[in-house]
Amino acid sequence: MNYFSRAALAALAGACVTFACPAFAQEAAPADEQVLHLVTANMPRSLDPINIDAQRIINNGFAEPLVHASLDGAKLIPALAKSWELVEPTLWRIELQPNAKFWSGAPVDASAVQASFERHQAENKRAASILRGATFKAVGPTTLEIRTEQPDPAFLFKTVTIAVHNVARVKELGDRYALEADLSGYFKPSEFVPGELVVAEPFDGYWGDQPKLRRLEARFVVDPQTRYLAMQSGEADMDANVQFEQRRAYIRSKDFKFPAVNASNWNIWMNYRNPLLQDVKLREAISLGTDRNEIVDGVMAPFATHSTGHFPAGLPYSIETRQETDPARAMALLDELGWKPGADGIREKDGKRLEFSVLTYGWWQTVAIALEAQWRRIGVATKLHVVEPTASNQIMLDGAFDIATYCSCGTATGDLNGQLSSFYRSDAVQNWQRYASPAVDALIDRLRTEADTEKRFALAREIQEKVMADTALIYVANAELIGIAHAARVAGVDAERPRDITPSMYIAAE
Repeated sequence: MNYFSRAALAALAGACVTFACPAFAQEAAPADEQVLHLVTANMPRSLDPINIDAQRIINNGFAEPLVHASLDGAKLIPALAKSWELVEPTLWRIELQPNAKFWSGAPVDASAVQASFERHQAENKRAASILRGATFKAVGPTTLEIRTEQPDPAFLFKTVTIAVHNVARVKELGDRYALEADLSGYFKPSEFVPGELVVAEPFDGYWGDQPKLRRLEARFVVDPQTRYLAMQSGEADMDANVQFEQRRAYIRSKDFKFPAVNASNWNIWMNYRNPLLQDVKLREAISLGTDRNEIVDGVMAPFATHSTGHFPAGLPYSIETRQETDPARAMALLDELGWKPGADGIREKDGKRLEFSVLTYGWWQTVAIALEAQWRRIGVATKLHVVEPTASNQIMLDGAFDIATYCSCGTATGDLNGQLSSFYRSDAVQNWQRYASPAVDALIDRLRTEADTEKRFALAREIQEKVMADTALIYVANAELIGIAHAARVAGVDAERPRDITPSMYIAAE
């Protein structure tokens, strides 16, 4: 059966299904208690959606995309797009919500959405490769057409992180737009301290259901133990970045709830801008020296399993091949490459030590510390460069790293081409390490237009086998990327969008 037959298109990307907000399952607390206190390590430093540090503006309800993706990554959920249709292999027709407004009162009409996407194409470096070649045209007040260069039946999945915004206000405000953006979300900030604090209240002009919460207070708390203590004391209601160490404590208590979140394959990026890391044998040695048993069965236990390829195991397009751990082989490879142990055990060649910096932060830091010890055992020295999570985004974009434990990890998706392209296509902005393979590029291009389900899955598996043979990335573990904890009083969490603060959420009466 063709994956994009008429029936499949109806399920994947045809006329949308309405997703109702969950009804109250518990009695709500009084209105003056409808305040959600969020502690997070991912705070926005800008409200301008094209800024790489506009963290969580969609998750927190400040901005909206055309569509959201379901938890399993396989379905599209309406947002600013009321419905959509693939009318030709390269032409999408989007019908927008008829009464949507920006915070300024300006209509979120097709012309405004067109301008928003065109600004993302021109100025948002992360979106440039995602939207490359697409054209956007308002053909009616609430009707937008999107034309792609080639057939791309999963194109709308690429837009789930693209926040629609009022470009006309950008021209009026200039640099102030970072603090005073004109968005359309159901929560509107009343106080914003970049990187530290956002206080937001419901936007009265929102086109959809009004939030049941009356206020959101999001605070930057980088230390995971401090976030846990804030939750334990009742000062916080939601921890958006539950790390392994704290999760063990959270799950022993009946005071917290954990919505299901999608699993992901944690990986390590190696920057080919460093000439040493262009050598596949050196990359292989580092991978062989990575003790995944110690990480899976120790550092992450019991919340992780061994990873295989790019995607979590069990998906129809995942592979069974594992990267091996073999320190003896790693040392033999390094010997072969001419790197000999020095007096302190660190390998040297031509008077130069085999040493790399490792970019890390927050929930990755415990893993990075373990890696530092593992790689030292094979004669590779590392220096940890620990930064705040938000700061890591610009560092990755600039390519200012040797090795990075960075949370851009493979997960289930309805857009196989989009995800594999962003990681491994030679010209993709989010191909952070600058891996390049003409054979992989060709396979990714074939995957983009392939309509048959089994052939798409086979191409995805072939791509994974090739990048694994090149040790393009080091795959570490399959785990829930970062857990979410809610206080027991938080109700109405959307099962399809568990990481997001949605209109259905509320504080239940005790």
